[in-house]
Amino acid sequence: MAKTDFCIICGKKFTDGIKRSKEHIIPHALGNDRLITFNVCETCNNKIGTNIDAYLTDYIIVKMIRKVSLEKDKDLQILNSYLTDDKGNKFRIRDSGPEVIPSVINMDKENGWFRIGAATNEDGKVFAKKILKREAGLDNEAIDKILNDSEKFRWVETQSIETGSFQQDATLDFSRFKLAAIKIAYEYAVEKLEGYENDPDAAILRAYLLSGRYGKKRFVNEECNDINCRCRCIDEKIRQAISERFSEVSEQYKVRHLVGLVKDLDNQLLCEIRMFDSDVLTFAVLLSKDAHGYLNETDAIETIITEDNEVHDLT
Repeated sequence: MAKTDFCIICGKKFTDGIKRSKEHIIPHALGNDRLITFNVCETCNNKIGTNIDAYLTDYIIVKMIRKVSLEKDKDLQILNSYLTDDKGNKFRIRDSGPEVIPSVINMDKENGWFRIGAATNEDGKVFAKKILKREAGLDNEAIDKILNDSEKFRWVETQSIETGSFQQDATLDFSRFKLAAIKIAYEYAVEKLEGYENDPDAAILRAYLLSGRYGKKRFVNEECNDINCRCRCIDEKIRQAISERFSEVSEQYKVRHLVGLVKDLDNQLLCEIRMFDSDVLTFAVLLSKDAHGYLNETDAIETIITEDNEVHDLT
């Protein structure tokens, strides 16, 4: 494992003030605990997780894959926690279905009463407590007396509101999606290849990652085109080749993720990634236009993460 004396994202040297951190090369949310690097500082680690990894791991289709593939995510909520239907009604989304968000239906301040709508009696009490604090300035003890007095707080089950249809935006920004794959490839290459961080193409990838780390959410057309050229996830031939390799390795191991470094026919260094045996999560990232010095004619470097979270270097 290669070890740098500086953060491979921001370039700051590790000192007492800039500490190494445990960075998951493939995001932890995707079921990886063991394929890690310590070449990233704490700040970059946190920012990358929020601004780069999350766009991949929280994309609605990837969340569906996680829910099916990972035991820890079997209860993962796919839709946003709160959605508005086409009638303008706001709901809290649960696995059991949409629930009414507690709200004040009407209020008579002069006579000291208000009516709220809530999915359950408990939800109604919690919401009523907030209203009584805000509107009447009562303390918790006084509020509890009111809520426990059946004459002052009454729960009446009413007819359930009929929901309209819900929509959730599944638009995909390919540049940001691919940036998460570039992060995996870049960190893996630095970890496995001595001196890769000094490659001219590594500097370009690092610049994109640094932009993402600082929260850049939109890339200009020229940047998008370059990112799309450097990270290929649509090319059917590439995807098929990586899929076949995944299947081949799966004959011996129960593979969750595969990541490897190979040299193509043009002597370019590529990182091939396939996660959960899914075409959506299959990428080939161009790491260097010159593979000389990294791999010889026949070598490849390959790592798998199994379903029981073991890591195996195959070459």
